[in-house]
Amino acid sequence: MTKNRYGFDLRGIHKKTGTMYDENGFDKNGIHKKTKHKYDLEGYNRDGFNVSGYDRKGFDLVGFDKDGYNKEGYNRKGFDRKGVHKDTKSRYDLKGFDQLGYNKDGFDRKGVHSETLNKFDPEGYNSDGYDVRGFDRNGIHILTWDRFDLLGMDKDGNKIATKTENLSKIVGSKEPKKRQTVAQKRTKKSKRTPKRKRGQEVIDKFF
Repeated sequence: MTKNRYGFDLRGIHKKTGTMYDENGFDKNGIHKKTKHKYDLEGYNRDGFNVSGYDRKGFDLVGFDKDGYNKEGYNRKGFDRKGVHKDTKSRYDLKGFDQLGYNKDGFDRKGVHSETLNKFDPEGYNSDGYDVRGFDRNGIHILTWDRFDLLGMDKDGNKIATKTENLSKIVGSKEPKKRQTVAQKRTKKSKRTPKRKRGQEVIDKFF
């Protein structure tokens, strides 16, 4: 006779107990014989979970307790209660972030610092190591790759070089193409070999 996943047949008889209730006192509809609702005297349903979703050992359906740790003692991010990651055995995961989501420099995945709550740390540098003007901690500019920016200023605002007008001086950029004047274009066209008229070669050979 066909039985459902809880062991009851079409008549509502349990295959092991031979009665209308299973070993834990629940019928085919999941109603407990003493409490007359879906939870037994201890507060657990026939699947073994209480109203909060935890089993008798304190773990939820996917295996985590109320504090967010599994049976091995790790949370969903892989950290134990001391903040040590299961794979790296350190305070940081494989991507370099701790259990609060910050890297060793205090920045989260979006580049926000834990202390200032903006894109720059207390010293004024972002997650890539540059200040608001584009200088790193060694005073090198992100565009010029030198101690001065495009205006010729160093990180302290002192003018130490001429203003960079030609961007081709910056590594990785290309010098803009020069525009040709109409006269230059005509000159180039005039240098072309003129087309020979039909029969010209015969005349040349005759003379």
